[in-house]
Amino acid sequence: MRFTDISIRKLKPTDSQSVAYDDALPNFGIRYGKRTKTFFVKLGKSRSIKSIGRYPDLSLSDARREAKRLLSSDVSSRAPKSLKVAVALFSQDAKDRLSPKTLKEYKRYLDAFDTNKKVNDITRQDVHTELSKYRDKPSSHQHAVVTFKVFFNWCLRMDMVDKNPAIGERTPKITPRDRVLTPDELKQVYNYDHKPFSTILKLCILTGQRRSEIAKIHSDWIEGGVLTIPATVAKNRKVHTIPLTPLAQELLQGEGQIFGNDVGTTFCGWSKAKTRLDKDLQIPHWTIHDLRRCFATLHAELGTPVHLVERMLNHTAGTISGVAAIYIRHSFIDEMREAQQRYEKVLMNIVQS
Repeated sequence: MRFTDISIRKLKPTDSQSVAYDDALPNFGIRYGKRTKTFFVKLGKSRSIKSIGRYPDLSLSDARREAKRLLSSDVSSRAPKSLKVAVALFSQDAKDRLSPKTLKEYKRYLDAFDTNKKVNDITRQDVHTELSKYRDKPSSHQHAVVTFKVFFNWCLRMDMVDKNPAIGERTPKITPRDRVLTPDELKQVYNYDHKPFSTILKLCILTGQRRSEIAKIHSDWIEGGVLTIPATVAKNRKVHTIPLTPLAQELLQGEGQIFGNDVGTTFCGWSKAKTRLDKDLQIPHWTIHDLRRCFATLHAELGTPVHLVERMLNHTAGTISGVAAIYIRHSFIDEMREAQQRYEKVLMNIVQS
């Protein structure tokens, strides 16, 4: 949470001690229980806790000032001598705030930064030169810019650098994709046979779900012909349910993890599998994510209401949003099941023709 006097006052007393952290200052937090609220900071590699003072005896502004002083002193005592060390400290600090996937992406770009300089000696020209490697890859270029800005802002807050050398770098504009596979292309992809990758593709086409969500499906998520994707797996961090057609259920028959060896594992090797598929099918450039657009487009052609399509795709910022989303609690399971049955029938006519 972002610490303000209002947000701290709203912290409700709890029977057991609870902890909240300030979004604006890493490692600065407050412990609160039945009667007291105490500011603290976490210091050093051991993440030892040092109390600063009780609220409201100690104001938020004074507590934050003291927290910055302590954190600055702590960082100075272990000042990184290279970008590599700074990245390691950033990763350690961010692992509780960022999703594993986001942190992994950040590290990928930071670890590829080609320099032996100390982090405080990195210049805007160094950053600009590093970003030039991604000029022909707009998406990677965009992610790299965001990564460097986030990382150097963190370094700035930790007093590791005097200024952010990524300031002024602009993210490139990316043209939204509008690729929809033709019926013949969709037929080729659906009938492709190289398990388990081809099964994942079929389920992406049948359900409209993201590849990462399909690849992690566990048999425990399926009950009564309904697939429930946990919030920890869904991209928008919200539980998502969608009825399964008979064909989808048939593809998902089995015990334990569907596409991995054990619970907690998942399909990997996307790049090799997609390269092999493209070599076999010779379809003009397309991505697995385009299958979601094919799903939505075919539903639109069938006259499926937009709000049902958005519900099946797990889009939260759609036709039912804002106040409507708060008050409309209908699950639409029956309506989605009916729409999915129509969709599967038409889809089978396409892929079996």
